[in-house]
Amino acid sequence: MESCVHCDETILIPYFADHEKEQKGPFCCQGCVTVYEALHQKGLQDYYTVKHDSALFKRRAPVEIRNDTFLYLDGEEFLSEYSYQLSDNQRSMEFYLEGIHCLACLWLIEKLPDFVSGVISSKLNLEKSVVVITINSFGKFSAIASELNKLGYRPHALKRSTEAQKFHRIEERKTLIRIGISGAAAGNIMIYAVSLYGGANEKMGDLFNLLTLILSLPVLTYCAWPFYQSAWVALRNKTLSIDVPISLSLILGAAMGIINVFMGVSENYLDSLSTLVFLLLLSRYFLKTIQEKGLSVSDLSYFYQTDSVLRQKIDDINIYEEIHSRFLNENDILKIRADDFFPADGILLSKETRVNNSLLTGESDPAKLYLGDKLFSGTQNLGADVLMRVTETNHNSRLGKMLKNVENGWGNISKTVDITAHISKYFTAAVILLSVILFTYVYYQFGFEQALIRAVTLLIVTCPCALALSVPLTFNRSLSLAGKNGLIIKNDKTIEKLANTENIFLDKTGTITEGKPRVSNFIIRKVTDSRVEDIILSLEQASRHPVGKALVNYVLPLRANTLNVEDRVEIPGIGVSGYINNKFYEINKNGILENGNIIATFCVKDIIRNDSKKIINRLLADNISVCILSGDSNNFVQELGQNVGIGNHFLFGEMSPEEKFEKIKKSSHSLMVGDGANDALALQVADVGIAVSGAMDISLRASDVYLTVPGLAGVEKSIVLARETMKVVRRNLVLSLIYNFISVVFVFNGVISPLMAAIIMPVSSLTVLVSSVVGTKKMRNLWK
Repeated sequence: MESCVHCDETILIPYFADHEKEQKGPFCCQGCVTVYEALHQKGLQDYYTVKHDSALFKRRAPVEIRNDTFLYLDGEEFLSEYSYQLSDNQRSMEFYLEGIHCLACLWLIEKLPDFVSGVISSKLNLEKSVVVITINSFGKFSAIASELNKLGYRPHALKRSTEAQKFHRIEERKTLIRIGISGAAAGNIMIYAVSLYGGANEKMGDLFNLLTLILSLPVLTYCAWPFYQSAWVALRNKTLSIDVPISLSLILGAAMGIINVFMGVSENYLDSLSTLVFLLLLSRYFLKTIQEKGLSVSDLSYFYQTDSVLRQKIDDINIYEEIHSRFLNENDILKIRADDFFPADGILLSKETRVNNSLLTGESDPAKLYLGDKLFSGTQNLGADVLMRVTETNHNSRLGKMLKNVENGWGNISKTVDITAHISKYFTAAVILLSVILFTYVYYQFGFEQALIRAVTLLIVTCPCALALSVPLTFNRSLSLAGKNGLIIKNDKTIEKLANTENIFLDKTGTITEGKPRVSNFIIRKVTDSRVEDIILSLEQASRHPVGKALVNYVLPLRANTLNVEDRVEIPGIGVSGYINNKFYEINKNGILENGNIIATFCVKDIIRNDSKKIINRLLADNISVCILSGDSNNFVQELGQNVGIGNHFLFGEMSPEEKFEKIKKSSHSLMVGDGANDALALQVADVGIAVSGAMDISLRASDVYLTVPGLAGVEKSIVLARETMKVVRRNLVLSLIYNFISVVFVFNGVISPLMAAIIMPVSSLTVLVSSVVGTKKMRNLWK
């Protein structure tokens, strides 16, 4: 099969561009044709040369062109909050761009000043898909955004840094400085330690000890300060955290090390303590960074804020200005266009409309609302253009409050981390108690000096560094490994839930099948006044459903034309309908209907992925039940299930979003995989929700895991990774507890000397580190 010239997507139905009196292509869709022609018109055809000569940075989807004006970008309120004033005549703004995938994109985006007036510079961060655009006084961000959109890079303005973000960056910078200082100092100290333990002569030994002391002081004071702060807060709250014994060990160890340096004793704890501080800082920083790179974001408000909305001007009720929905106020009058989402809660001012409430209620049937009825943010207007008066905006809306609860839930720690904290609490109390007992015993037997040395040795050798590192290091490793291979997991809590998966519910699109349905057996059964192809294009061209797209792709090469449609309504999982030339047309699972009579029938078949059956068989063999929940016909679902080895009792067709929701709600240890807006509720109610590549934004935000590559392979690998991760966590906890138990026994029997304690302590951390990095055989073979 051929690939699209523009986006490299596999072509099902070829499209061609008429360029210089000859056909160019093939292309996978009309969007890619449009961008190809635009690039040639602007003299930027070298884009394809650069693209051919460079490797793909990440996969790109076919282009979807939307006719947006982006006028809200030039509003004063928006500019003050989203742009930076560099000088009197220069201003910059950051945009996230959809569709960035290779070096050719970088070449094209940074060419903006050459073909868009008013642009001074355009700098793209290829990894983050974020561009910083600087304009002069003649430039308009709306015009630039429109150009980017025409080129297939839909722009999303990024808000200027808030005070909280600035504070976060300052804290992150401090952490990195602490890691840098402790790492550099620990590395140099270890060089001196090798010489000291190797038997350096007295003069050189004293010099090395003094240098070790000098280098360790900033590590044990400034770099270790977060541990002291955490321990102090815990003690003030009359509790014990894992940082209490760490801090106690660092303080007493540092004190003993300084005393030994000035007493001329060759061994000290400063090398081990410096290394411990470095490892703890590094592991905690990496874990936090990886979690922040997941789908968990600090604010979901943009989810229920549409890019733009039409607001009635106060001084002229016949004029509507385009603004960003963030700047809506109570009592604003808005015009909501057909198929747009309501950006706020409010009151309907028009005679009537139909509204899709599936996001909030799970009901797939549209609700018919009348003048004065309540409207909710996040619901969709399925009727004609309507007017509304805003009553609640942003966080105060019903959807805003729901999402705030989701945000609050992100702060919940995993059971494993919670268990580790409890173990650490009791362990801390036990170590302190044992140190007091040991000090008392040795004091009466051998005197104060030996008692102090033994007690400090016990505190240092049993420092819970291995325990502190065991869980974060393991989760750190797994989250990083998953991210590098296209599995974006929100947090460590999700890993735990994935490991306990017993029931998997699949929506076929993007998982079992390729997600690229094709129309077959298209039969026109009745001649109508309007061509059936024109009816299909007119009703389905605005649809994002795979079946709708398949129908559009089928009729476009047949020279279909667009007709005027009134009262168009699309119901997720059901179909689309509307009036054309005063006749009522529907497209649903039964075919194409005119005034209730079938005028054409068709079949839409999706291609089953090559690996679907093998993966499902492996999941079943692992005692995981696999169910298909689909809005397709029962016959189709039965046939699909038989082809991939799923029993009839686990096949459910013709399911509405609310039926999926109820089915999963009754299941324990459930995992739902979906990619459509009608899957959002099912994803949310499942213990783990997985959104596949190409998922609707609603589904993406309701999920716990995002697969950048569609198919069941990512689902299987996420479960295997989670289970193996929990094995490593338990192994690390056992290793650290065994190490500490043995150390206590040896210290009580006087077997461990201060020198041995200095060597053993980092060995325990190194053991846990190696265990986490090595993982298990299954983990190592996952992406071979």
